[in-house]
Amino acid sequence: MNKYYRFLNFSIAILLSSCATYLPKYADESSEPSRFDSSTLSRKRIHKTFYLIGDAGGDKDGGSTYALDALKKVIDTAQTENDYAIFLGDNIYDAGLPKKDHPERAEAERRLDIQVNAVENFKGKTIFIPGNHDWYADGVEGVKRQEKYIEDALNDKESFQPENGCPIEMKSIS
Repeated sequence: MNKYYRFLNFSIAILLSSCATYLPKYADESSEPSRFDSSTLSRKRIHKTFYLIGDAGGDKDGGSTYALDALKKVIDTAQTENDYAIFLGDNIYDAGLPKKDHPERAEAERRLDIQVNAVENFKGKTIFIPGNHDWYADGVEGVKRQEKYIEDALNDKESFQPENGCPIEMKSIS
């Protein structure tokens, strides 16, 4: 019985590998797709561009991160007022924005300031969303502290979403 299963497994392996190929297959070999050609794209105007960055609060060396430097470089060159820069959470590692008298408060503020400075010349709308690490500093209270800090730093009461740490909220972007 054992020889039978070995033979069966070997036969199935041979059958399956004989069907495998590493080359692309086309209905017509001459119809191989060409490289990217911008002339084939639609000529419609782009209304909004979204710049997304996550885990921006995890710098290790006391400075900015490569991702934030790249974001700043991109948004400083091509942008309109219709564009959005969205920070997708984990804005402060390891545990959100502590209370003012906490010994780690200055480091947490420094990490937020680096992110705020990355979008200082951005003409569009900046939105910060809390991630799991942002909730680690006293839950909703810590998120509300971060919300106030971000809104004051950006001088925009809509720059931290969702409002008051309420995750069950719909927001329309017009």
